[in-house]
Amino acid sequence: MAQTKYEVSEEKTSEKWMTNADNQSIFCRYWGDDAGITKPSGLVFIAHGAAEHCLWYGELASQLIQKNLYVFAHDHIGHGQSEGARVHIDDFDYYVRDVFQHIEDVQKKFDADIPCFIIGHSMGGAISIMAAMKRPTFFKGVVLIAPAIIPSPDAVSPLKIHVGRVVARLCPQCPVVYLDQDKISRDTAVVKKYSDDPLVHHGGLKAKWGLCMINTLKYIEDHLTDITWPFLNLHGEEDKIVDVQGSREMDEKAQSKDKTLKIYPKHYHQLHNEPGSDGAKVREDIINWITERL
Repeated sequence: MAQTKYEVSEEKTSEKWMTNADNQSIFCRYWGDDAGITKPSGLVFIAHGAAEHCLWYGELASQLIQKNLYVFAHDHIGHGQSEGARVHIDDFDYYVRDVFQHIEDVQKKFDADIPCFIIGHSMGGAISIMAAMKRPTFFKGVVLIAPAIIPSPDAVSPLKIHVGRVVARLCPQCPVVYLDQDKISRDTAVVKKYSDDPLVHHGGLKAKWGLCMINTLKYIEDHLTDITWPFLNLHGEEDKIVDVQGSREMDEKAQSKDKTLKIYPKHYHQLHNEPGSDGAKVREDIINWITERL
């Protein structure tokens, strides 16, 4: 299915497309350009979650740029306004590859020694972890919001793995999992916005994507003790989409000297979009953690 695109003016440099290694057009958003930041204190890339898109991070980005941070993001392939079959991937590393391409393109605009941070939500958390595992000294810090870290025990039973491999081979774009939209936030306005958003994929997560995701999470789970880079991990106790236990295991096993786990008792999956002061506190925690490391 063709992706929906918002109209983007050629003069509006804060929204444009880049071409990835597979010659796919990737929609990019540059909040740092909105603020006219030319000498940033740091770079912040935001990796969005499965089925959503980068424009969902405008409120967080608008607060970060007030700290002279150059914030930018893109829609992963198969998401939002970027090209590619909807929520389909042949190799999870393609997400990671595009992140590094984008960050390195932005780095060319500024001094080489400017610190770079990455913020990842849900699937974007897994992307962020894989990126930091691949290049452990690349990021000054990694911020994880309800990150996907370990596969559900129910999803990785030997029988389900076998069936998943068969389905992924025979019908790779067959929808196999549907997200419960009511569980993304306790804010009913956020849920309605998500349900009504034409750039959010509402058709279910695909079989091949699911297999790639499980393989990636198993890799992450097996290599948690290899983690030495600084991270802030935020998770909601009432998250029914991504199990909070993965965040607890990462905190227990990671060897990082600078690591923080914060679990919010009432929060759902999109912690940064929880209602009122609850969401505001999460965004404040993210901003403070990053600015303290500049």
